[in-house]
Amino acid sequence: MFIESDIGVRFIKNMLKWQLLKTSGIRFDNILSREKQALLKTDDWKEWWDRFGGRIRWGWFAAFCVCCLILIWRVIPYYVSDSYTGGAAPLRKVNTAEVTVNGSKETVKLPAKISREGSETALQAEFHFTNERNDCYVEVRTAFAPLTVYVNGSKMYSFGAEDERPSFMKDPGTAFYMVPVRETGEITVVLQYTFPKTRSTISIPQLLVSNQSGLVRYHTMTTGGVLAASAIMFLAGVILVFVSLIIIRMDPGGYIFLWLGTFIALTGMWGFSNCDMALFFINDPNLWYMLSYISFFSLVLPLELTLENSVKFHRKKPLFLLRIFLMISMLLCVVLQMTGTVMFTQSARLYQILIPLSIFTFTFAVLVEAVRYKNKTGMLWVGPMLILSAASVAELVRYKDAVVYSSSQYFVYGVMVFGFFMCMIGGFQIRKSIQLSRREKEQEYRLSLLNREIDEQKKYQDTLLEHEKELRRQRHDYRHQLTVLKEFADAGKLPEIKEYLSQLREAIPTGKDIRYTENPVVNAVVGYYARAAGNVGASVNINISLPRELSRSVEQNLCVVFGNLLENVVEAEERIADSGRNVEKKVNLSAVMHMGHLVIHMENSMTGRPRKWGHFYISSKREEVGIGLTSIANIATMYDGNAEFRCEENCFISDVYLTV
Repeated sequence: MFIESDIGVRFIKNMLKWQLLKTSGIRFDNILSREKQALLKTDDWKEWWDRFGGRIRWGWFAAFCVCCLILIWRVIPYYVSDSYTGGAAPLRKVNTAEVTVNGSKETVKLPAKISREGSETALQAEFHFTNERNDCYVEVRTAFAPLTVYVNGSKMYSFGAEDERPSFMKDPGTAFYMVPVRETGEITVVLQYTFPKTRSTISIPQLLVSNQSGLVRYHTMTTGGVLAASAIMFLAGVILVFVSLIIIRMDPGGYIFLWLGTFIALTGMWGFSNCDMALFFINDPNLWYMLSYISFFSLVLPLELTLENSVKFHRKKPLFLLRIFLMISMLLCVVLQMTGTVMFTQSARLYQILIPLSIFTFTFAVLVEAVRYKNKTGMLWVGPMLILSAASVAELVRYKDAVVYSSSQYFVYGVMVFGFFMCMIGGFQIRKSIQLSRREKEQEYRLSLLNREIDEQKKYQDTLLEHEKELRRQRHDYRHQLTVLKEFADAGKLPEIKEYLSQLREAIPTGKDIRYTENPVVNAVVGYYARAAGNVGASVNINISLPRELSRSVEQNLCVVFGNLLENVVEAEERIADSGRNVEKKVNLSAVMHMGHLVIHMENSMTGRPRKWGHFYISSKREEVGIGLTSIANIATMYDGNAEFRCEENCFISDVYLTV
């Protein structure tokens, strides 16, 4: 019996039908769609869902996103800039203050930086405004300087005392606070700053006056974008790191995504912790101080590692030395901060020069690779690195010009664009790396099959030679045997004649090798794996109908197809033996030629279910995409055919169709 499975019969009939329609000049696209519709009407709907369920889920997700965008687009026209909702009151900014330093008072326009001119340790800023609301709040902000707030002579808030921060922090972090104003009429707010120990200036921002909803709305409108972008970047970077750990198990090129994800996550952490709105979520200025500077100091290191793994520089020593310097500098800054010797705010001045300089160095190295060495990967990196360089320059200029620095939006947005392009480039590189690795393994496998084919052919030839020698010996003894038989016949010894003939029959050599197909090359490979399957206790039933004469390229590719199919069978049967489960080990392989078309159907027993990654099967020998089934599918496509693999209860089914 050629094929007993109904699914296999249906597969072969459909394949032959489509090929005959194709050779007849009839368009078979509509026939193919009708065959798919017929498949839906069969009981094999689970197979259809496995094939098309993923596409349906992605289609649902795309439709959901489109609907959300339409809803947002319909709502935006109703936005009015001066319309306050949620109880938010209009915001007022008090732009002037009477600043007193060392007994000298003057009116200062805000925001402003006040420098220490002598040995003074304190600064006082006095604000005046009229309050008509009973839910009024004023927002006060301090950066690295202790602060005490008085409203109409009453102490309302203080921050930055030495017992409120770790001992290794000489100055407090950045904080802002909404101070309630319980009175109406003329209000006087006095801010008493203490000059920081590690800085010679104090930044005094404008005094913001509103209710709590109004102040939150103001921060949402001004810094909410960079906060959301930073949070998205941090989450995207963390996800990319986890994804890279999976890719690395498939291909070493996944380290590109590991370091790129780390760089994006650190940038997102720096942007988030550097934003004033982070205090709305966790009101711990000391925590955000540490996270902000640690992520800021370390973010260029994974960028350099990403470049090294991706571009493959010809001159690696300069970047290697720069990496060592960055690592030592980062470690030294952390140690100095922990010992209370040098604050992060002081060592950050070095990094405000070092980080842009490092990015410029990376960009220059990429340009050299692209222009001088014609490095294709370097050419892809040029655009993103120029974007990153421009973002770092813009952020540095903004920091230098800003009196009150509240977020790192330029660099965050620049890294978002950079990361988008780099994920695309990294994806192309990983895909190319996997393809190259797969081709190398395919070539290795083809070579191993060729060696096995040669060994099997040698064994077969040795057997034939041995049989030929035996036949020559028997022909040499044939004359003597006839003489013995004649003597027995003349003497009428019939029993002796029968016994002697039985001995002669047993002495005739018999061929023990099984011929699975007339083609000797394919038979050698099939015979090798058939014996291997039999050695693990599998019941092997193989029937292959192939012409004796085939072209060398066709023979080699068929050896790859049958070799991969049967090698997977041997591994599956070995796992059954190791699992100890009571599963009948059997292999049924059939192949038939019809009008130049070869249809292969195989069923083998197995335990469990094979693991998949998308449309690819994961190898059972190593944590990567299996090369065997992929090679079969590629060869089938090369010969205008198709390959399908599916798993049923304790049975793996392979159907391959080729035009030979």
